[in-house]
This record gives sequence, structure tokens and C-alpha cells, in this order.
Amino acid sequence: MRTFYFATRANGDYIFDNFPDELKYLISEFKEKKDPFTITLKGEKIEARMACKTNQYGSIYVLTTESKFINRYKYFKQLVDLSTIYIKPLVNFQNELIETHNKLNEEFIHNVTSLNTYSIQDLFSLIPQNTLTENINKQKEKVREIIDEKPNVTVNTLLNLIKYNLATKVEFSVFERTIKPCASLQKETHSIRSVILSILQIFIDDFEKKNIEVSLDACEKLLKIDYDSLFVSLYYIFDNAVKYCCPSTKFKIIFKEEKGSFDILIIMISIRIEDSEINKLSIRGYRSDYARLLNDNGHGIGMYRIHKTLKLNDAELVIKPRTNDFKRESRGIKYEANEFRIKFNGQQDWFKTN
Repeated sequence: MRTFYFATRANGDYIFDNFPDELKYLISEFKEKKDPFTITLKGEKIEARMACKTNQYGSIYVLTTESKFINRYKYFKQLVDLSTIYIKPLVNFQNELIETHNKLNEEFIHNVTSLNTYSIQDLFSLIPQNTLTENINKQKEKVREIIDEKPNVTVNTLLNLIKYNLATKVEFSVFERTIKPCASLQKETHSIRSVILSILQIFIDDFEKKNIEVSLDACEKLLKIDYDSLFVSLYYIFDNAVKYCCPSTKFKIIFKEEKGSFDILIIMISIRIEDSEINKLSIRGYRSDYARLLNDNGHGIGMYRIHKTLKLNDAELVIKPRTNDFKRESRGIKYEANEFRIKFNGQQDWFKTN
């Protein structure tokens, strides 16, 4: 014997229910009855009571087949009255879910739309749209002419398109893992240096534009990782580095095998990180004052995504500000030596040498 509930908002919108499908017709056909009546549940005819209670937040239908409520109307009335207490929390909970879902969708749509816009702008900067529409029968010839006349611009455009497409892949991957927390991982053995290099090369042109010298240590270690999630982690680390590194400095990637972990050390001269900010950086939406001053277009999600996706590979990001005494200030922005260490914890059996 059980009790079933069907809750709706004040405007009639559905919230939740645990009614068996074969009994949901009772909602649409509901008429207030004080006395018990007979229902058929799983082929068995049984007695039930049903009532509906409404307040300013919504309505809740209560159907019970429990004998103590069937035999004593007083108890049943108390059950119904008590049930209305839960309408407000249910409405609030649903509102929070809708708001979170909408934020995720809006963020995803905004990011993918922006990347698509950048791709189109770069492409049309190289090959103006009117050039193609005016020469509809000679499009290939016109494109060849432009490539021959602007080889360097063509190369830069293609590199940007590669970066935008990979960034779009990252957005889809993050979105999928956000809406599917139990998304399956495919952990396979990869050369960690090759993985880093495959992502780092996307940003080399951006580092060069800021005159930042990039160095990558030699390393023969193989790690068993989920490539897609580590790709996302590293993508946002390098993307943030390009945004927040000081121009005309060095960007180093070093590998270290510790007693209980294998570490990737990323050392850079980047915006000052206060000690009080270290734990805040992983909070979705948090941006430091220097980050806002340098770039007011950010949304404070990069570091959050780094922390979240690293966990999928049993890794964590450890931030160590001011690793040496280097300091530089430019246009009100303070730059210092910072270390971002990716620690693959407790996975000694992952470490193998080619």
C-alpha cells in the first residue's frame, strides 16, 4: 500500500509526481470525494482516498491506498494538509534547476556563437563574401588568386580556424560532461608530452604575437588518461595564459615525477594572484581585479572548468603564486612569477617509459 503525489505550480505547470501511469487519469477527472472509492492498480481492485489542496504556490493531489488513511478521514486530512507544506520548496527547487539549466544553455550558445562569428569574420576578412557572390561561376579561381596574393594572411586565417574549431569541440565536450555527469571516460595510454604539444601548438601564434618565449621539457612518460577531458583542461590553461601572461616574458612547461604523483609544472609571468584568491579561482564566475582590469570580456569560467575536468583524470591544479622575486607593472597591472602545477595523484602504476 502506498501514497502518491502529483504537484503543479499556481499556473498549472507540472512540477513532479510519482503516480503510476495507469492512475494518472484520476488527475484530469478529479472530483472532490470525502469517502473512499475503488481503483484498479496492477489488475487489483483496492480502496483509495484522494484529495487536492491548493495554496498560493500551487496544488498537490494526494492519492493513498494505505489503510490507516482509508479508515480514518481525520488522518487523511492531516496528511493532505501537511503535504501542502512541500509545494513552496518544490517550486523553489524547480526554479533553481531551470535557472541553472538556462545558464548552462545560454553560456554554451553564447560561446559557440562567438566562436562561429570569429571564424566567419576571419574567413571573410581573407575572402570577402561579395567576391564570391559577384563571381559565382569562378569562385575557385578567385579563391586561388587570393591565396596566391596573400599567402601569409591565408596561413594565419587557417591557423585561427583550426583554433576556433578545436575550441568549439571543447565547448561541446564541456557541455556534454556538464549535462551528463556520469559521461563515460575512455582512458588510454598517451605520451603526455605529445598530448601537451598537440594542444600547445594551437596557441603558439598567440604567444608569438605577445613575444612570449615558449619552452617544453623533454619527457618520455606515458599516462593512461581520458584524452578529451585533459584536452579541455589544457586548452583552458593555455587560453588563460595567452590572456594573462606578461608580454616579452618566458612560458615554461616542466615535468616532474614526485614520490606519489607525476606533475606538469607550468611556469609563467602572469597577473598577480593574491593568497586569498587561490581557492576562489576555482569558483564559477569569480574573476580577480587584475583580470577584470586587463580583460573585461571574461566570464570567470576557465579556471572552474580546469578544476572540474582535471578531476576526471584523477588530477588537480595546485597554484603557487610568486615563485621568485620577479615583478613587473604595466598600465596598472602587476605581473609576477606564478606556477600552475597539474598533479596526477596516486597513479604510480601509470608511469611508464617508452
